[in-house]
Amino acid sequence: MTHTGARSGGRKPTGLTVLKEQADALRCETPNRPYLKALDHEKKTAHIIRPDCKLWSCKACSLRRRRLWVFIASLGADTLLAAGRNLSFVTLTSHRVVRTLAGGVWVWRRAWPSLSARWRRAEKNLQYLYTAETIDDGHFHVHLITTATLPTRWYKDNAAETGLGYQAEAKPVHSAIQCGGYIGKYLGKALASGKWPKYWRRMNKSNGWPKPPDPEAPYKWIGLGSNRQKVIFLMEIDREEGWIIEHSLEELDWRR
Repeated sequence: MTHTGARSGGRKPTGLTVLKEQADALRCETPNRPYLKALDHEKKTAHIIRPDCKLWSCKACSLRRRRLWVFIASLGADTLLAAGRNLSFVTLTSHRVVRTLAGGVWVWRRAWPSLSARWRRAEKNLQYLYTAETIDDGHFHVHLITTATLPTRWYKDNAAETGLGYQAEAKPVHSAIQCGGYIGKYLGKALASGKWPKYWRRMNKSNGWPKPPDPEAPYKWIGLGSNRQKVIFLMEIDREEGWIIEHSLEELDWRR
């Protein structure tokens, strides 16, 4: 499948293609991933693939996902700045007495609905993207990129009133490339910790944050299961029926 860049601010990013090429050195090794097959009837060809697991816990997939989010941050910021929107970097923290990751996440999940409701009342049609990190002493931080132009004082007061820490900061964004570096930095720190609770989302964004279009799928894929021997057997049946088999998976070579 071919990925294409999205046009933004007069430029044509090719980030998705670049990210794919950069990640080729690492391969997903999560076991029990399913095999998929698609048929090109015009060319009488059967394509076999094994998708990546796309889990943050997988080294290869987490690297690709981090790079993709860097691209999404940069593309979104570029699009919003080109449309005349202002952007800010905002840092929020957990309360000073909270010194564990689990405690920071627990407090955030309860404070964020109230804080974000106030946020939307104060600034209409805002967009945002955020990730979180925890530092060595267990202190929890959330790092946002947002179209809100509220001052640091607003975040300090409202964060404290909704259960978060008084320490907060908001500063203007000057370029889209800063946004990619910002997300890459803090997402990288979050991935390095490896301690996040189950169901915690590494990245969050508003529905209106610009993102690249989903690539068009040229084929309809069907699942073959995760049993390698079964897939090899099905491939041989297709060959006997005159189909050309195309794949790049070494484990499906019957001679191995």
